[in-house]
Amino acid sequence: MGVISIFPLPVFMKKAEDDQFDNIQEEVISGCSNIEFEQRPNWNKDTHMLSKNPFNDTNFITDQKCNHLLEFIYDSVFEYISTIMGKDAHFQYYVMESWVTKTLKGQYAQEHHHGAADISGVYYVNTNGEDGNLVYDNVHNGMCGNFVVGCLPPKQPMPLENGLLLLWPGTLKHGTLTNSTDNERMSVSFNVFVGRKGFVLDNG
Repeated sequence: MGVISIFPLPVFMKKAEDDQFDNIQEEVISGCSNIEFEQRPNWNKDTHMLSKNPFNDTNFITDQKCNHLLEFIYDSVFEYISTIMGKDAHFQYYVMESWVTKTLKGQYAQEHHHGAADISGVYYVNTNGEDGNLVYDNVHNGMCGNFVVGCLPPKQPMPLENGLLLLWPGTLKHGTLTNSTDNERMSVSFNVFVGRKGFVLDNG
């Protein structure tokens, strides 16, 4: 039988195309013109900038009425969960928080996770593909000193492209490489709560 992989970690990728892409870009860019950005006061000075008060009862996607992006996210979440389960997933889900990330030259995102979220994700609004790739941490890294685990790559960088959406388990550690270009990378990050059909969600 040879080597098999058990407990693979599912990460979802999908790109908005054509009119869908244009509609999402238009509403997100318009929404960004209405917000302010700041660096978190307790973070490293070289970390990226976030939309102001990102985790205090603000939700960029719903506040700025980015309905095309929201529909794209929900369609992708359905596909993501259904693929994992091997059948249509009859679940309710909602974006419980979302914020915009702006990464200037010399900035990066420190390694972190969104542990309270069932699913975390990002949508790339403006990237040149070389301005700081998203990097996932190998979930097996905790097995320190193990020879087999040591043979595996410790991190997995992901591609960057305008219109690309990524979804992953909220507990997965991730960060970004430093933006070494002059491009101002812009993305929308979000967390999704998932509940079984019939479960009452208080989504405000």
